[in-house]
Amino acid sequence: MLQIIIFSFNRAIQLDALLASLTHYWESPDYQLDVVYNTSSESFEKGYQILKDKHANNDRISFHKEGKNDYNYGLKEILNPFNLKRLRKYPYLRNPKTNFRQLTISLMKKSKADNVVFLTDDSVFVQPVNIPNNIFEWIADKPTSKQFSLRIGEGMNEQPSQGITKSNGLLSWNVNDCPKDINWGYQFSVDGHIYNKTCIIKLFSLYMFCNPNSLEGYICNMVRRKGWFNEAKSFSETRLLSFPINMVQQVEDNESMGVSTEMMNDYYLKGYSLEYKIPEKIEYFQVYPEEIYFIKDAERIVKRIK
Repeated sequence: MLQIIIFSFNRAIQLDALLASLTHYWESPDYQLDVVYNTSSESFEKGYQILKDKHANNDRISFHKEGKNDYNYGLKEILNPFNLKRLRKYPYLRNPKTNFRQLTISLMKKSKADNVVFLTDDSVFVQPVNIPNNIFEWIADKPTSKQFSLRIGEGMNEQPSQGITKSNGLLSWNVNDCPKDINWGYQFSVDGHIYNKTCIIKLFSLYMFCNPNSLEGYICNMVRRKGWFNEAKSFSETRLLSFPINMVQQVEDNESMGVSTEMMNDYYLKGYSLEYKIPEKIEYFQVYPEEIYFIKDAERIVKRIK
């Protein structure tokens, strides 16, 4: 069994699209899915309630709303020199507003799964996912060294000209041999990479973060220092794409298209669902579409965004 943890904020309609794609495309292995979410208003909360009601009878999916932070950093965490440097630089880490970090760690500790994959709510699955058992055996053989990506595919994201091998429908490469600023060179990501769960719990317990953005970059840097997760594999064709049409955090200045989350939530409250256009030729994990679609029964509303 695999634990899937999805991070979501104010984007119930986008999360709905992700869950619909997962339900449609996921074949194996069996999974336990935990949604860690938060909202900034009653209107956004109503959107998540609609989504929770929609999946109420699915015992594989659980929703967990972030609560007030009541955790005090331990001495070991505070005296960690890397944490100290970040505490001085980023005031928001000193008194986190929510229990995001502890909630995520506790969910992993409760899960019986040996491996975990993180997703964000602006992604969708685009092809059937059938991960062979030998991939999990491969990870278990050397858990601190290995990761499996669902978002990498042949020819995507400035694939390096050397060092990528293909065999039996799978790609293999050494992350250290790739530029750090492209997907092939990421040691850690919250978008579709499978890791040994015990290793991730250890990392998350050592280092401080308060949301997915403060988590990803920091943990990625720490993993590089440790030399972990350097051996990577993926399918030859990507299973997952990201559609960064809006941005809901203020920690990192990530590129997005500025689509209003309020507008999208209003459509969801009125009974519409969201649909993206999948590119015929997939060249990048992050897709910036010219338009998105709101669907309700036989009605299809086209929203131009580019």
